[in-house]
Amino acid sequence: MDQEKLTFFKSLKVLFGRLFKGRVHFSKKYIGKILLMEDGKKLQIIRDLVVDFKRNREKSVAVFKVRFKFSGLSLGVNKRLSMIPAPFLISKPGFLQKIWSVSEDGYFQGIYQWASEDFAEKYPQSFIFRMMTRRSAENTLSFEVIPHMIDFVRVC
Repeated sequence: MDQEKLTFFKSLKVLFGRLFKGRVHFSKKYIGKILLMEDGKKLQIIRDLVVDFKRNREKSVAVFKVRFKFSGLSLGVNKRLSMIPAPFLISKPGFLQKIWSVSEDGYFQGIYQWASEDFAEKYPQSFIFRMMTRRSAENTLSFEVIPHMIDFVRVC
């Protein structure tokens, strides 16, 4: 069996294990709240996916933040399409949480919480990230890794 098929089946095993153990949760805690980002942009939270939500939230983590506009499709369609990669994300090693948000001017932002800086830095090489960025409008994509964060969501 080639490495790609093995990786796919391993991901499915992790995904179903986390689902059956109750470790996957769509939280409503932040839905509808507004994020005020360091650059002044305001984004409304539309979805919050949490894995292993029983862990100690006082522990330092790394955050991966990506922002872009989708090309060619409406906001509503993109909200629905944004669920497609969720099963693959849930099975990624070190993944803890993702918050989806959108601004009034059509920018989407994902804030990912990872168990370590190493996991966060590897995410841009994943097929999930490449699939997402292929749908971004030209010159709108930006991302960064922010290490050693405890409180990674600040809502106003």
